[in-house]
Parts: sequence; C-alpha cells; structure tokens
Amino acid sequence: MSKDSLNRLRLRIEDLDVALLKLLNERAAVSVRIGKLKGQNGLSIYDRSREEAIYGYLAQHNQGPLKTSEINRIFSEIISVSRKLQSASARDDSEPRMEWAGDSDTSALSGKTSVYGILGNPVAQSMSPLMHNAAFRSLGIDAIYVPFEVKDLESAVAGIRALQIRGASVTHPFKTRILGLIDQIDVTAKKVGAVNTLVLEGNSIRGINTDWTGAVRCIEGLLPIKDNHFVVVGAGGAARAVIFGITREGGKITLVNRTKDKGLALAEAFGLPFVPLSETENLSGDCLINTTPVGMYPNVEEMPVPKGVVSRYKAVVDVIYNPFKTRLLREAEAEGCLVANGFEMFVFQGVEQFRIWTGRQAPVELMRDVVLERLGTT
Repeated sequence: MSKDSLNRLRLRIEDLDVALLKLLNERAAVSVRIGKLKGQNGLSIYDRSREEAIYGYLAQHNQGPLKTSEINRIFSEIISVSRKLQSASARDDSEPRMEWAGDSDTSALSGKTSVYGILGNPVAQSMSPLMHNAAFRSLGIDAIYVPFEVKDLESAVAGIRALQIRGASVTHPFKTRILGLIDQIDVTAKKVGAVNTLVLEGNSIRGINTDWTGAVRCIEGLLPIKDNHFVVVGAGGAARAVIFGITREGGKITLVNRTKDKGLALAEAFGLPFVPLSETENLSGDCLINTTPVGMYPNVEEMPVPKGVVSRYKAVVDVIYNPFKTRLLREAEAEGCLVANGFEMFVFQGVEQFRIWTGRQAPVELMRDVVLERLGTT
C-alpha cells in the first residue's frame, strides 16, 4: 500500500469520526429530552426492557465486520452515558422530594428513630445503606440504615438485642456462621442453609433468606432455569441461595469450589456433583454463575475462573454488582455470552427485606435508580 493510499484512508476515518461525533451529540440531546419527560412524569431512568430492545434491533441491523458482541460493548458505553444525562435532566425537572438522595438525613434523627444495618466484613463497599435510606426517606419512615463492619459476630448479635436494632442485612462472610447465634430460622432459610436478613422481635432474633428470590429473577432475565445446566462457583451463603433457587425451579447444577472439603459438604447437602476449581476447564454448561467475592471492588481485575472457561457457556452471571461489570463479565461478553451481574439480585433481595421490616411495599424503581447512579451507570 502506498503512503498516499494510507493517508486517504486516514482522512476517511477522520471524516467518519466527525460524522459519528455529530450523531452522538444528537443522540445525547434526545436523551436529555427523554430524561426531562421521565422526571416530569415520575418515571424510572433505568428501563431494562428498553435496553434489551436496543441491543435486539442493533443485532438485527448489524451487517459486520463488527461482531454483535463488539457492537454491544460499544453501545453499552453509549447507553451508560445516556443514562447519566437522563438522570441529571430528570433531577432538574423533578420535585424536590423526588431527588435521588440516598444518604440518610441525620438532622431528623431522634430517640424514636428505628435503626437498621448491615453486618459484614468488609462492608464499606455495600450499597445497601444508600438503597434502604432512600426508601425510608421516600416513604417518610423514621428510620436509618447503617453499615457495621463486624470483627466479632457473636458480640454483634448481642449488640442487636442490647441496642434494639430493628433489623439487619447479613453479608459476606457471615451468612452461614450466623445460624448458630440467632433464636429462630425461617423454614426457607433452613433449606437454603444461610441467612441474609435479621428481624428483632421483642428480644428474639429471627433469620430469613431473601437472596434466593433475587437470584431467580436475575438468572431468568437471561435464560429459563428449568432443565438447563448451571455451573455454580463458590460454597458460601450466596451459593446456597443460588443453588436453592435453581433446584426449586427445576435446573441442574454442578458445584465448583476452591476448597474441596467445603465444596463437597455443600454438594452433598443438595445432592449435587462437585468438581474442584482446578478442573473447571473440563466443564461446560448453559450458564456459569460466580457466587464468590473474587473480582469485587477494589480487586477488579481478578477472575474466579481461568479466562478461557467462559467460552464454554451460553450465559454468565456474576453476583457481584460493584464494579457493575466485573472482568469475568467483560471476558464473557467478548466471547458472545449473555451476561448479568448481581444487581437485580441485590435490589430484589433488598425489596423483600424492606417489606419484611416495615410491612410496606418498597419503592422499587427509586431503590434501583439510586444504586445505579452511585455506581456511575445512570
């Protein structure tokens, strides 16, 4: 190729880039108008069905040479920026009470304020306080939800009773360890073998599991559960909830875990085949699900399985939602897999917690939107 030919092609690229820039700004202007309309009408910024429709019509019109998975990655960024523009314009046009304030308003606290929280270690990255405090404020409930980084679980449980903390979420690594420290365990939580929700009733603490309902909703957004084969990585509380939900809906599971003894114990409890993590390259199935914290912020470049494994699956789910798209999901998307993170699982387990604690229907769209905004995806 001559130097002149190369220069002509580069000039053509520049012309196309300028044309793309104009179109992107036109699209952004339309997004701003949509955001204003959503704000005026109290509609949610995040619309999963609409996003799926966008990816659908792009796939239909794509004639290459870009692969559909590559188009999806490009438009994922465009859609993310559009959501941010919509969110900003919606706030400008909404009533003050509709602002996306997720942090607690400490000026209104009193001796009558009900206290809720989350027990975990680490817990600083949790979006639960943001989500629940936004819901309390939206419905005018005199309550606050705070993070508790726990070093001594037994003392923390005693503190719930002593301080009359009305309820708490339980996260990694305490979902199974807490079972022997509370007074009552819900029937479903017993079957799952893990607790993610605590309720104080008098001086008695009851344990419940809402994770499994969120897991089912998350997975079914990608593919049916019944009769499909799932490879689940991990053997902690989140794994138990995912396994319970899949088996309840008629799916088949192979369990994978780094620690053999712990993995075998969970596999035997649910009657599942077990494979050590070192042998995952020999497995395949319809959907791979990571239930471990590997890849969670701040260790965002870690992966729970070797890179080449994801190409063996139609779909990949990562229960992590911070970062919103883990390296595992990025690698899976590059291979053309359907992907989902734990965001929907997180939101809907929280929605059920809110109902249990308050007896009121949760403001689902608000809870979803404040977390999406904080994660930088709106």
